[in-house]
Amino acid sequence: MDLLRHARFFVAVAEHLHFGHAADELGMAQPPLSQGIQRLERNLGVRLFDRDARRVQLTPAGADLLPAARDLLGDADRWVSQARAWTPRATLRFGIADDLLGRWGGLLRALAADGWNPLPIVRPSSTLVQATRDGEVDVALIRHPCIVDGLLTGAVFSAPARLVAQGPEGGAIALPVAVPPRSHHPAAHDQLVDALARLGHSGAVVELGTASERDAWVAAGRAAALVVGEGHEVDAAPVAALEIRVRVVMGPLRVRRSGVDAPALLTRVEELLR
Repeated sequence: MDLLRHARFFVAVAEHLHFGHAADELGMAQPPLSQGIQRLERNLGVRLFDRDARRVQLTPAGADLLPAARDLLGDADRWVSQARAWTPRATLRFGIADDLLGRWGGLLRALAADGWNPLPIVRPSSTLVQATRDGEVDVALIRHPCIVDGLLTGAVFSAPARLVAQGPEGGAIALPVAVPPRSHHPAAHDQLVDALARLGHSGAVVELGTASERDAWVAAGRAAALVVGEGHEVDAAPVAALEIRVRVVMGPLRVRRSGVDAPALLTRVEELLR
């Protein structure tokens, strides 16, 4: 038995209390409607209507079951409407430099929770800028400064950083700092080296292409790590602060996809960065 179809029979008859009028509303003949109500009553095991030649009335069971039948039909109609209006959810191509994942990787989790459906694209900042410009990435979190001509850019955010190293206290000052290659973000790289020198470090760095390589060098005691967070292990440094600066970039209007609300996305990412 088609339960939804027969529930519509029941509701129509209950609202009109007249089989002929209910049949007209449903666009069918009266005999099949009467047969359908009888079939529904047999299936449910209760009588829904008292009927004779002059009138039709709901039984107590019919009156009690009518609200649930209306709810059932309403849910079915809403489900059908939702299905017909459904469109594939756009995948948000979210670029992030690998050396930013430690501090800002939670952005991906937050965006997923918001329903943005992020696809992580981990690349150097310089590569992400070009990919965003070409429309291959929807939004990217990159190191600042970087050449961003022609892109929609957000505010610059900064976070304090510190040097840490395996071994005795103060070892971070003597060791080179494990960083991504300068080609990943040349201007930010040069600013970091200058800042290290101002903090009493030699400014020596070892350029390693992946976060795993950098972690391995630090674990082996061959390099210091640059960790983004509160506090500074370079406690003999002058007042100048060591910090990492980032910003959000999006592609020009001509490459933006219609399924991605760029202004709303930029606002949300900047909320998460604060």
